[in-house]
Amino acid sequence: MNSKSFIFALAILTSTVVGSIVDASAPRVARAKTSDAYRFDAWTADTGLPQNSVYSILQTRDGYLWFTTLDGLVRYDGVRFTVFNKGNSRGIESNRFNSLLEDREGNLWIGTEDGGLTRYKDGSFRTFTTQDNLPDNWILSLYNEPDGRLFINTEQGSVHCDGERMIAYSPRAGESASLALHIGDAGDLWYVDNSGLHRVSEGRATSYSIPGSDLSLAYLRMRRDRRGDVWVGGLSGKIYRIRDDQITVYAEGLPRAPVMWVCEDSRGAMWFATGAGLVRFKDERFTVYTIEHGLSSNNIRAVCEDREGTLWIGTGDRGLNRLTRQTIRVYSTRDGMTSDNVYPVFEDRAGRIWMGATELIRFEGGRFTSYSRKDGLPDLLVYSIFEDREGRLWVGATGSFCYFRDGKFTNFTARLGFAFNYGSAVYEDRRGRLWFGTDLGLAKFEGDTRAIYTTRDGLASNDIHVIHEDRNGDVWIGTYGGLSVFKDGRLASFTARDGLASDRVRCILEDRDGAMWIGTYDGGLSLFRDGRFTNYTTREGLFSNGVFQILEDRRGNFWMSSNQGIYRVSRRELLDFAEGKIRHITSVSYGKHDGLLNIECNGGRQPAGARSRDNRLWFPTQQGVAVIDPEAVEINQKPPPVVIEEILLDRDAIQHHAATIEVGPHKQNLEIHYTGLSFIKPDRVRFRYMLEGLDSEWVEAGTRRAAYYPHLPPGSYTFRVAAANSDGVWNETGASIRVVVHPPFWRTWWFTSIIALMSIALALAAYQWRVARLRQAKEAQEAFSRQLISSQEAERKRIAAELHDSLGQSLAIIKNLALLGLKSCEEASRDQLERIAEQSTQAIEEVKDISYNLRPYLLDRLGLKMALESMIKKVADASGVEFSIHIDDLEDRFTNEQEISLYRIVQESVNNTIKHACASRAAVEIHCDENAVEISVRDDGCGFAAEYVERAEKARRGFGLVGMAERAKLLGGILQIRSSPQQGTTITVRIPVRKEER
Repeated sequence: MNSKSFIFALAILTSTVVGSIVDASAPRVARAKTSDAYRFDAWTADTGLPQNSVYSILQTRDGYLWFTTLDGLVRYDGVRFTVFNKGNSRGIESNRFNSLLEDREGNLWIGTEDGGLTRYKDGSFRTFTTQDNLPDNWILSLYNEPDGRLFINTEQGSVHCDGERMIAYSPRAGESASLALHIGDAGDLWYVDNSGLHRVSEGRATSYSIPGSDLSLAYLRMRRDRRGDVWVGGLSGKIYRIRDDQITVYAEGLPRAPVMWVCEDSRGAMWFATGAGLVRFKDERFTVYTIEHGLSSNNIRAVCEDREGTLWIGTGDRGLNRLTRQTIRVYSTRDGMTSDNVYPVFEDRAGRIWMGATELIRFEGGRFTSYSRKDGLPDLLVYSIFEDREGRLWVGATGSFCYFRDGKFTNFTARLGFAFNYGSAVYEDRRGRLWFGTDLGLAKFEGDTRAIYTTRDGLASNDIHVIHEDRNGDVWIGTYGGLSVFKDGRLASFTARDGLASDRVRCILEDRDGAMWIGTYDGGLSLFRDGRFTNYTTREGLFSNGVFQILEDRRGNFWMSSNQGIYRVSRRELLDFAEGKIRHITSVSYGKHDGLLNIECNGGRQPAGARSRDNRLWFPTQQGVAVIDPEAVEINQKPPPVVIEEILLDRDAIQHHAATIEVGPHKQNLEIHYTGLSFIKPDRVRFRYMLEGLDSEWVEAGTRRAAYYPHLPPGSYTFRVAAANSDGVWNETGASIRVVVHPPFWRTWWFTSIIALMSIALALAAYQWRVARLRQAKEAQEAFSRQLISSQEAERKRIAAELHDSLGQSLAIIKNLALLGLKSCEEASRDQLERIAEQSTQAIEEVKDISYNLRPYLLDRLGLKMALESMIKKVADASGVEFSIHIDDLEDRFTNEQEISLYRIVQESVNNTIKHACASRAAVEIHCDENAVEISVRDDGCGFAAEYVERAEKARRGFGLVGMAERAKLLGGILQIRSSPQQGTTITVRIPVRKEER
């Protein structure tokens, strides 16, 4: 036996209490008046619905509104209808939907008339039918059981559902299989049979004396209200209230049609959907609404209140209706006014409201009284109204001014002394001076003294629209040429060139701190404070650039009128913007949705609106006077849920129910569509978004519901979107989704790494190739140098040998012949022969010197060490410089070519010492170890500047240093020079000895 069978069995064993019926004559039933503060808007198949039968309405926890129709399931975000049906959604088996329920896990269950039960979970649909153990494919009603299971009524019986399985419910013996079952809000089980209505609660059964014929055996229309009363709708149109087991029946004055739905709103009112209208029960009073009040149909099938307090009504044949409370009350000709097109509105000291139209209209005690030409009013069009301290009501009209006192109009026009087209402003300052503004100048009356001011006197323009005296006694004049100030008997003016928002000034307000607020026709709002202007336009968040009148309420809000309607802005926000604390202001607009008959407000006349002593705000419009009670205006403090609805990649939709979306290579255009689920002025919901990792700050999207990212670079990002409702309350948490853009393979890390490694390898190869080329060039240069030096030395050796062996011998023969000739010659030839012998001897010595310099023969005969010692001693003997010599054994350390290079290095160093050092002592030392031979030549001479070496190398000259360096380089050594006037010069050459050389 399942739980329901057990409850019924237990109910048999308990007593039955029959509820008594009490008189229901107390509540009154009233037909709603057209002036009731509700507005009805309708949507049909012509405006987005797939079909006009809306049988069920539900708002799910994510904020969406869902509607069932007989041709599809509809989801609504306040702006767009999204339709799900067999044609566009897999898992849907029928388009004829009739019921809705959200379970505890957030899954949406939708009943159909012929296609079973459909579940919407994680963006996908699944339908359960008789093949899944459902008794019948026609779903009557759906309920959540206290244990979290789903309870389903069908025409052929009821079942439980645990999310995936259908578990049949079997009634007890003798029960009808077509019982209507209802799971109450408190977990009670209610059911209907032929005997009437019954309740089973905690094993106790209670029966109520409600005729079974007035209740549906298909499903129950009932609701428990917040007080605990149970309301039941009957098929005859009767409404039953059960309180403490006492039944009250309501019938008189109610529509004679079946009650199809019962709903309680957040204000405690009960709503009943009937086949002949919508019924509200509030404060023990019924009110009936029909098509006369704006409903699209009287055939009401469903009623639902959303989280923001808006009521949604489904009809059986004319689509969807929305019922909203009106913020604005408009008085017009339908309320007794003689004209709708009102310009000035003024409250006198007695609390009477005066309005200017084609007549002067007074509103007092809920009644309107009109004054026209027949009552003495000078003309037919009233432009301005003002009451002075004497109680005179001044009226500016077409070409005239007059005042009204004791029921009589007195014309004042002639006393102004000039003609004009309209009298747009009248004002009395604290000194009792009267100011009259016209389209042709400004007039001031101080007692009997009159003064006229025009542009010649410094007035910004002769076209006057508003006059105001500030707390300092200065008089401000708003014109259609700028803003003028009358101070100390002189006029000064400000225009747009001075920072004013626009030269077309329509209103002036001085706030509690003395700041001046100036409204313009087309340039927005200006704040004048501390000698400078701050301007506000639609770019900064103002709803309109028209500011015809500014009225401040007790909450610190400015209410302003424009051609686009009335809007509200926080004074604190405006000041914060001026101080740089915020970058954007929030405006809340009010239009036809809020009760205006015509959104175009009137201005340019004084006063273009008034705040009455009861703190209501009065604004003139093209169709009546709009009245707002700002303290009764409900500010929506609930931030809108934010949902990412759709993601398009190259215009193709992709699944986005996971926390991360993957964007593959070659995909460029990313579109993210989002929405904010507020149904109070949903077209005014504002958004801002950011793609973290790309955007550095929030992007202000306004009312746009899509973000576009073309050519998104590879990387990991987080898309965040926030939304604010029409009252500027932000959902800062918003919605977010991670976006991973995968790069093409040539932009992946591994490909980049491979390319980097290949680049490094190529760079290394190129470097090695370059080094090899440089090494080869160096080796070739060194080889060339060695070959050149070797060739030079070989040539020197050859020349030296030829000089020594050939020329030297020839000279020796000449010398010998000359000496032989001396022995046998006469005295006269002796001098000549002696000279020949001497010259031959000198020539022989020169040849020997030249031969020695070209190729020291001692190298070949005695070796490197002795050749060096011989050369140094010879130089020392010839120069007078004292040389000390230390030379280690150099035998077998160098090749013949290397020996001559080393010899030349020492020779050139010694020659430099002799020629340039001016030294008295010098030392030549050559030390050897296993790895190197170090040559050092030191002197105590005058030295030379260090930079001379660099200049000598560049010039390829100077002391033979370049040649010495080249020879040292060929030997693999390095020439080093240290020189100073104090320490002389030291030339050092360290020559490494390679193993193969040793």
